[in-house]
Amino acid sequence: MSEHTLTPEQVAARRAEFEDYLRKANGVLIGTHVQPDGDAIGSSLAVSLWLSKLGIESQVLCHHPAPPYLEFLPAIERLRQAPSLEADTGILVDLESMSRLGSLGPLFEAMPRLVLVDHHLPHERPGDLRIVATNAPATASVLMDLMEAAEPGLDADIATCLATGLVTDTGSFRFPNTTPHALHQTARLVELGADLSKISQEVYLNKDDAAVRLLGLVLARIRTAAEGRLAWATIPHETFETAQAEEFHTEGIVNEILSMRSARAAFLLREARPGKIRASLRSKGAVDVAQIAQRFGGGGHKLAAGASFEGSLEAAEAALSEAFLECLES
Repeated sequence: MSEHTLTPEQVAARRAEFEDYLRKANGVLIGTHVQPDGDAIGSSLAVSLWLSKLGIESQVLCHHPAPPYLEFLPAIERLRQAPSLEADTGILVDLESMSRLGSLGPLFEAMPRLVLVDHHLPHERPGDLRIVATNAPATASVLMDLMEAAEPGLDADIATCLATGLVTDTGSFRFPNTTPHALHQTARLVELGADLSKISQEVYLNKDDAAVRLLGLVLARIRTAAEGRLAWATIPHETFETAQAEEFHTEGIVNEILSMRSARAAFLLREARPGKIRASLRSKGAVDVAQIAQRFGGGGHKLAAGASFEGSLEAAEAALSEAFLECLES
């Protein structure tokens, strides 16, 4: 077993090490990836709330603000784009590459003490203390194994944040990464006060009008290849303007494309700014999209990954579709 495939028991065995390291901190800055999702924000806030119980001041930092559907989370006001706290310790969560910190990268690279907690296969080795479990469905799952039996323990607010991470990264427990352990954890979080119905309502049934308009425009331009086994769509910059939408409004669209019965893999290219393109890659198992993403400097998991491109949307579409077709035909 590699250092990155820790079992829940192995993660829990590092609880004292994790807690002792943080108790020595003089202020903590918690960082996560650009365009944050439910696991990134939920995990970050959970750590911050837990540190408050230890009497340690912290701030949660992200290059981008939280998308509106996550504004219900407890302590969301702790999230900011620049620090106002002097701190000697950084914690990175849900982050496989320092480049994914955006403008905050230099800040965390200069931290004298750095912790990494994640479930992605890392591209780099940041951190004096590294706890990475690539077989965990979410960073929230890894954090729960670290914090649940610690002193102090979890409360309803922390449980809500962690449950949001688990719900979103497992697609409401529909994705193949849903493990028995994750379901047990979620049941425990509900016992502690997490409201799964409220989380699902806020995350999945609370879309901005712009997000719904954008979804309609994107679904109308789906393309397919390899007898429908590959499906994809592109969102040119002008489409964002037409829908009056922002990049965070694309959350979940790639899964709608993948939901086509014939599709075995899917991708979505979005040009939120001219010449700056981001890709979301998904698979039902026929393709390892993490390997495809790595070809273009990205990363992720076998079933869900991402990458970035510079240049024309057409060039990115051609390169990515070719890479997918090679994998589907091999």
